Amino acid sequence: METTTPNTGSNFGTMGTTGRANQAADRAHSTVDRVAQGAHETVDRLAAKAAPLLDRAKSTAADAQDTLYAKYDDFMAMEEEWAESARDQIRAHPLAVVGIALVAGLLIGRLSR
Repeated sequence: METTTPNTGSNFGTMGTTGRANQAADRAHSTVDRVAQGAHETVDRLAAKAAPLLDRAKSTAADAQDTLYAKYDDFMAMEEEWAESARDQIRAHPLAVVGIALVAGLLIGRLSR
């Protein structure tokens, strides 16, 4: 049969230690809750400040992308015009083009020696 000892109400022994441990745990829990709440508020403040900056960065990146594509299209059109002009000159003066290519080849050959 199991025997139990009555609680005398004193703060000595295991009940006193357990009570102090519970109080310390409660204080620690309260401290952790306050720190977590403060961190949550800080994150919310930072997010509120960062949102407009991110929107502005997205807008700037989109504008830069549009400008880049426009410049690329302009360059490709210019390259097509240049290539067409070169074809026209080659068709109009085939012997001159062959002569120029020959002279260029000789000069490059001499420079590489």
